[in-house]
Amino acid sequence: MRGDIDTGLIRTFQAVVESGSVTKAAQALNLTQGAISQQIKRLEDLGGKPLFARTGRKLVLTQDGHALIDPATRFLHANDQLWAALREPAFHGEVRFGAPYDIM
Repeated sequence: MRGDIDTGLIRTFQAVVESGSVTKAAQALNLTQGAISQQIKRLEDLGGKPLFARTGRKLVLTQDGHALIDPATRFLHANDQLWAALREPAFHGEVRFGAPYDIM
């Protein structure tokens, strides 16, 4: 079965991992804490495994969460490369316009 993963879910996961906090991830991504929590929940539901253990206000990566870090980083890097390739101009170089002297 083929499934597509929302890039936003992976970016959210990476932001929480890097910042260590839902609050800081929300600030970095310009989202609410509730939106971050929902996206993490959606990602956990996709895999059917918890990615974070919640201990009070702190999130700690589970073993499955640790296993997702490298593939998530590669996924986002590949996505960014693809996006850059799509956004490149159709041509490179310099364009010159000219007119013969007898027309001027």
